[in-house]
Formats: sequence, structure tokens, C-alpha cells
Amino acid sequence: MSETTRKKVVIAGGGFAGVYAALELEKWLFRFPNVDVMLVNGDNFFLFTPMLHEVAASDLDITNIVNPIRKLLKRVEFFDGNIEAIDLPGKRITVSHGTPGVHTHEMRYDHLVLSLGSVTNFFGLPGLEERAITIKSLGDAIALRNRMLAQLEEAETECGSPVRGRLMTFVVAGGGFAGVETIAGINDFIHEALRFYPHIPREMVRMVLVHPGEVILPELSAKLGRYAQRKLRERGVEIVLKTKVSCVTDTGVCLSDGSEIDAATIIWTAGTQPNPLVKSLPCKLEKGRVRVDEFLQVPGWPGVWALGDCAFVPDPATGKFHPPTAQHAMRQGNRLARNILSELRGVPKRPFQYRMLGQLASLGRRTGVANI
Repeated sequence: MSETTRKKVVIAGGGFAGVYAALELEKWLFRFPNVDVMLVNGDNFFLFTPMLHEVAASDLDITNIVNPIRKLLKRVEFFDGNIEAIDLPGKRITVSHGTPGVHTHEMRYDHLVLSLGSVTNFFGLPGLEERAITIKSLGDAIALRNRMLAQLEEAETECGSPVRGRLMTFVVAGGGFAGVETIAGINDFIHEALRFYPHIPREMVRMVLVHPGEVILPELSAKLGRYAQRKLRERGVEIVLKTKVSCVTDTGVCLSDGSEIDAATIIWTAGTQPNPLVKSLPCKLEKGRVRVDEFLQVPGWPGVWALGDCAFVPDPATGKFHPPTAQHAMRQGNRLARNILSELRGVPKRPFQYRMLGQLASLGRRTGVANI
């Protein structure tokens, strides 16, 4: 069969949305011998990001939240590369790869799935990007764990005693799921490790959670947020509400209320934004994300689809939009894959509809809060 008669589906991004779209397409490819599917991603593994904080706190091994993409996919082709540019009018994407000697390729497509995900938003705050640790990638979780171990070792020494308080102070910015679960995990990790460091007084450990809202975990109910606050405070976590981080220096963190915290570690979980590539696209954007219709198609661009964190997906049941969560991205991937197959067969597509199952946040020590 010639290249001109074959249909090429390219999935740009290997997070929850992209991988689940690929998995669903893989189930049906045996019925479509003239269709090729390729997943392009900068990492050759699928990462279960909701459990990153457990890797950072040594509650889980890395292998528990990582799955090789080539192991997951048999019929779908995988390309390990970074997406550099997207040409919607020309129906091509540019990807780079190579170690050493990075070079680029152009890939044509008939159908393009935009599952580019999101990146950390530092809001231009002075010193934040250079000094803060994020919790978005596997490298972030490993870096945080290494930082905690290094600071425990330094604080244990005699020459580290003058700055022991700063070394043992950890500030987490953002009281959403990522921030709450991260500070709960590292609080347990540090306190459990102290028995091996006899020169570090337990009362010298300081954990601070900074949140701009009136109650943490705004994704859940206020009642559950207050319960989570009470549990964390019982375990020694300081919670600073109605306050934001304004800058980060070599010695600590400046807050919007004018106060400063002498801390060696700032963990930033307070902001994300769609992948910067989205801004370069000529399609309609809303709040920085690609606006799609109820079928997950990009209006005005036949063959282009979007889902997950980089897409603005309408919810016909509420008249609003679906939140960018993993459980939504997984279902969007399934529906989008089936809609692509429906279009290839020339049969009607079905709109994406989903009602959230619930949300859960871990508070450490085998406790948590949930809306089910």
C-alpha cells in the first residue's frame, strides 16, 4: 500500500491523555490495516504523576510509578523525541532527538492529537525558578529526596549546626493536592529519619505550607479542607493562609504579608500552564488552552484533536468545562481514539461525557480525605 493512501495518526505527548488514546487505538488497529499510529514523547516511559510525592518521601520505589511506553504499546509506533514546532496548515510537526548530536525531523500527519500537557508556571516571581524545586517530573521527585537527605547529613555535622534551623526548614507553596500531599509526605520522611541523626533536635524541624486561599484543598469541600488543616497542624505543619510567595532568596522565602522564612528548601506547587507550544498554534485558545468541541476536535482544523491539560473541553452537563485531572484525561483519551476511528470509517462520532468519580488527597500516616 502506498504512503499516499495510508493514514497517519500522530499523538503529540505521552501523559495520561496521550497514552490512553494510544492504548485505545491499539485495540482496534488490526481492523485498520491502512492506518499507522505514532506516539511522540520526550520520555520513553509513562509516569503516574499523582504518586510523585510518595517517591520523594521514599514510600514508593521509582519502578512502582513508571511503565516503559514500548512495553505498553505493541502496534502503535513510539518515537522518543521532543516536539519543537507544529505546522497545522502544512499538517506537519517537527521533532528533535539524538544523543549526542541533536537533530530534527519533520513528520506528516492526517490526524494530530494534541496531548502536550502542562508545565510549571513561576509567574515571574524573583528567584523562584532558579531556587525552587517543583514536583512535576520523576527528576523532581528524586531531586527533592536527594535534597532532604543532603540537608539531614549537613545538619548533623558540627559545622552545620549554625545553619541547622535553616537546613531543617521546608516551605511548600500551594495548598492544592500536590502541595498538601507533598508536605505530608516529606514531614513523615524527615521525622522518621531523625532517629538516625541524634544531633538534630526534633523541635528544630519546621514544615510550612503557604496557601493563598482561606482553606487548603480548594478542589474538595471546605469541611474536608479544614479537617486536613487540623490533621496537618497536629503533626507540626504550619499553615499560612491568605498569603502568597513573593520572592525566593539564597537564604529563604519572602511572603506577600511582608514576613520572611529562613529556609533552605522551597517546593513550588502553586501554578501550571499549558505547554508553551500551544501559544504558537493558530487555532482558538481559551485561558491558554486549545478550545475543542464536544467531540474533542479543534474547530476549523479538520484532523486536529486536543485533550488533557492543554485542552479546554466543554461539559454539556454543566455548561462549564472539564477540569484538567488524570481521571478526565484517561476517559478523554478513550473517547478521542474512538472518534478518530469513527471518522476514518465515516460513521457518526460521539461527544465526550463524563461525571467525576471523586477526588482523594493523602495526608500521610495512612490517612487522607476524599470526595466520592
